[in-house]
Formats: sequence, structure tokens, C-alpha cells
Amino acid sequence: RFLVAAATALTLTACSTEQADPSIEPAVGLPVDAARVTVQSTGTAERILTYSDVDSQDQSVTVEVSDGLEQTLMQADAVDVRAPAGGDVQQLTVPLTGATTAADEPAEGEREATRDVEFRVGRPSSTDLELTDDVRSAERFLLGWRGGDDGQVSTVRLAAPKEATDEGRAEVEQALMTLLSLPVVFPTEAVGPGATWSVDSRVTGESTLLQTTTFTIVELDGEVVELNVDVQQRPAIGALAMEDGESLNVLNANTTSEGTLTVDLNNPLPVDGRVSYTTRVVYGGADSNVRVVQDTTTSLAFTDS
Repeated sequence: RFLVAAATALTLTACSTEQADPSIEPAVGLPVDAARVTVQSTGTAERILTYSDVDSQDQSVTVEVSDGLEQTLMQADAVDVRAPAGGDVQQLTVPLTGATTAADEPAEGEREATRDVEFRVGRPSSTDLELTDDVRSAERFLLGWRGGDDGQVSTVRLAAPKEATDEGRAEVEQALMTLLSLPVVFPTEAVGPGATWSVDSRVTGESTLLQTTTFTIVELDGEVVELNVDVQQRPAIGALAMEDGESLNVLNANTTSEGTLTVDLNNPLPVDGRVSYTTRVVYGGADSNVRVVQDTTTSLAFTDS
């Protein structure tokens, strides 16, 4: 499982923000590195796309977050370096309701921001029925972030219900951080149908991945943007150190991806669509014919509710 880079700051740079609800733990603020946006084509270059969701009506959206990890050992000549399409996953369904307001002045350690988004989790559910009680205990989990009108996120904040179990808290937090690992960030220049741009970010967890998400505008109708989405991932480091002192080198990394999203600029999260991707990383030692093949599958689906 992989989380956005901010997740690693939970115990390092955590800062509390005011939280009025006594049933919720104090919110933890997590700084997020700015993503790099590169425009390949501006398409018809109609206008600069920005979120116009400040003080707009609340958004209610259901997000299905699926993830899975499979690791196998095999002989080198049996390895297919291409990532498979999909894999065995566990799905967590997270209903979210929230809104966007104008951002306050930055606190110490925060960057300037124009938007402040805050969601509360409704009753979550898991395809792993043994987790039902745990994930339900995390109902009303708080997710918020500060950012810019282009969709860049500068600070994330999380706050779990005090009554949440450790397992429920971990499962819902993981799902929310997976959601945040795929933000829709727009270029700062005018774009239109046919425009293509990439967003480079760092995704961390058991290992660190560099992620490139490529967006292409299929249709632009007022405040509604239809996007094709492609995700590519690769390890940030070229080798893994083993406990016995040996190292496993990254021999190949490949991602299979498909996705479409519908973004209403009056809402902070997509209102429809699904993005699914599987990354296969092949590791091997210098003097071994054995390969470690690791497949990580992630899927995010949005339904306006």
C-alpha cells in the first residue's frame, strides 16, 4: 500500500489545528510538496481552468477506493515485465460530504493558499466483512486540505473520531490518502479540448514511487471538464537493501492504466469517473536468476450522491 508523501510526516511535523467537535481528535496538519505540472499541448486554448468552489453548495460524493498488493518469486525467464490489467483488491466505500471556503492566513510552516476544503466521512463499508465494525467506527473522520485555485494541495489535515478503533482509523486514513494521491491539478495557462498535461508527484509507503499522471481534455462544457487520465509509476530508488546485506536492484517498472474523470469546477472532488492502474516492479540480485515481482493495484471511483 502506498500513501502520498505527506503521510510520512504524521509523526515528524504534525501540528494541531482548532477542532470544535469534541468527538473528533485534534486535526493533524501535513505539508505536501508541490506537484510539477508540464503542458504537452494546450489544445484549443480556450481559457485558464480554475476551481470556483469557494463558498459554493456542499458536495456529496461517494468514493470507492480499491487497493491490492501481490508479490511472487519466479525464474527470470518466466517473468512478463508488463503490468497486468487489474488484480485482487480490497475495496473501501467512503461517502464524503463537504465544502470549500476561502483559506485563512497560513499558520507557521504552511504555504499561502486560496481554498480550504473540508469533508466528513459518512458510514464507510468494506468488501472485507471482518472489517465492518472497525470501518464503521471511523464514521465522521475529517479530511481537509488547503490549496490553490489550480488544484494544487499545500497542506492536508486529518482527524479521526475518538471512538474509532485502530484498525478502522488505519483503513479509512489509508483510503483518504490514496484519494489525495491523485489530485486533478490544472495548468496555469489557457487550455481547451485536446489539451494534455502531466502532473509529477511523489507517492510513498513501504517504498517510494515517482508518479506521473497525464490528463487530456476530452470535452469542456462551461464548468464541467471531461478528462482522460493515465497514471505511470516507477520506484524512486534503484535498489532495495535486504536484511542479510544483499541488495535487490530494480530491473523493470511498468504501469497499466485506464481512467476517465468528470470534474465540475464548482466542486472540489470529481463528480464521476474511475481511474485504475497496476504497477509491476521487477527486482533481482546481481548473482541470482530469481526475480521478485511486485504488483500494486489501485482504483478510485467517484459517484455524485
